[in-house]
Amino acid sequence: MQVFRFLDGRWRITDAVEKYRLWNESLSNSKLAEKLFVTALNLAEDRRAGLLVVLDDARAVSRLISNSDLLTTTPTPQPAPGRASKDQFHYLLRNKRVLNLPTTILETIARIDGALILDNDSNLLAFGAILHYPDLADLHPENIEGGRASAAIAASRFGRALKISEDGLISFYQNGNPVWDMYGVNSVGECRLGSERHAIKVTPLGSP
Repeated sequence: MQVFRFLDGRWRITDAVEKYRLWNESLSNSKLAEKLFVTALNLAEDRRAGLLVVLDDARAVSRLISNSDLLTTTPTPQPAPGRASKDQFHYLLRNKRVLNLPTTILETIARIDGALILDNDSNLLAFGAILHYPDLADLHPENIEGGRASAAIAASRFGRALKISEDGLISFYQNGNPVWDMYGVNSVGECRLGSERHAIKVTPLGSP
């Protein structure tokens, strides 16, 4: 049976417990795992898309994105159309750790088109970044589901990725492969898994 528990001011489905365990075990930083998981849940519930990428080695970021997307790069004085809002955050977020960011700020930058990229120590490397990746059709032909899915597959070859879709689906990728999918909770208090709906028992956190 699936269960609701109260976390970060919202009721959460504890079908997510097993999926969270897999996500948490894939990282060496449990606090970071929790913060990113909660961020993904919030984005999914708000029906906002996003891509959260945690790299095993921060140096791999240069293989995924252009230097212009790195927070260590100085923004151009006259940003291209669509970059102005991103550049407003650029200086403020340089040398910042995700664990030290307020949840509202983290969710705001995670909603910007592109990927939010960090390392295992929670150092923020880029946000709103466009990933560059080879054609993945030969590697994972069954997994090509669109641009964001392809980007998640590519990024997860260098670490872990959480992809959030506008329909509320959260997907975890690692080593270039999908690990799990889960839907958020809809407005009538049911958990939707694929095309099926399941009743959920509601209990406070800490209850048996």
